[in-house]
Amino acid sequence: MTSWFFRVSVFIPLLLISCTEKPVPVQDWDRVIASYVDPETEVNVLDLAELNLALAETGRLATDLFHYTQVGSLGILPDWNRDERPGKISSDVYYSMGLVACAQRMAFETNVAAEADYLPEMMLRLIQTNLINGSYPVAEKYIRVLEKDGYDCSRYKPFLYNDAAVDRDPELGPRRRCIPARDHIALENGIDEDLKEIIRANPSYHKAIEYLGVIYLLDTEMDKFREMLDEFYGTEALPTLPESFAEAACMLSELERGYWKKVGVDPAVYKRYTEYKKRLGTGLSMDKYRDTFWYYIMRVNNP
Repeated sequence: MTSWFFRVSVFIPLLLISCTEKPVPVQDWDRVIASYVDPETEVNVLDLAELNLALAETGRLATDLFHYTQVGSLGILPDWNRDERPGKISSDVYYSMGLVACAQRMAFETNVAAEADYLPEMMLRLIQTNLINGSYPVAEKYIRVLEKDGYDCSRYKPFLYNDAAVDRDPELGPRRRCIPARDHIALENGIDEDLKEIIRANPSYHKAIEYLGVIYLLDTEMDKFREMLDEFYGTEALPTLPESFAEAACMLSELERGYWKKVGVDPAVYKRYTEYKKRLGTGLSMDKYRDTFWYYIMRVNNP
């Protein structure tokens, strides 16, 4: 016969488990970076996009981008084929960029395409974006759905119907200030034009200009990159050049003598560029420059 004590000792932990609220899954960006293995041959675009997102979220995108093998702007924003993982990554990237409408749309569409009733990460994104937009009844509806299924939404409930709290929050407030004043269809003129609108609306949101610049570099659109520097360098949006931007500015000096000085490139970076040029065509290994934009563009031009 089973003892009363045994029955109670089993029941109590089960009761505690059933009453414990589940946290909505969130990414550990440092772990993503630390666990990424840079492939020597075939690159998994989704793994790379997640790595680059982690670099952006930790403030290292424009500095460390070319420390890893890159494959063009698909390594920033992968194609969505209605599968869950690329959909989630795309929503995360748009949210990171400050493109709130795109992040919301991708979260909604990924949820619709999911095999499960919903994806908790994408439901959270719908809460975040509706709070940012001030659509509080919609955000409240999604919070109720998650709470009904045992998820802890205490982080976001205080923002309901509280504009001042949203504006003060370090996650939601800056993204609210990224919303451009001009009402238009998202991405109708290309992602770069939408990113420029964010930069003009909220120049302190530096992730937007980092994404804009690295997309131009990954697709080797040097004329557009130069136009970006001409408009934003020296402003609040881009007071100094991060590593990859400085390396690209060195190459632009081939077209305009001394351009690297004009945009404040460290002389040590330009010296390394001149050494790189001397080594080109010598037959010597270029591996010492593998972590540079120069090596990336050389590989793109000589596949």
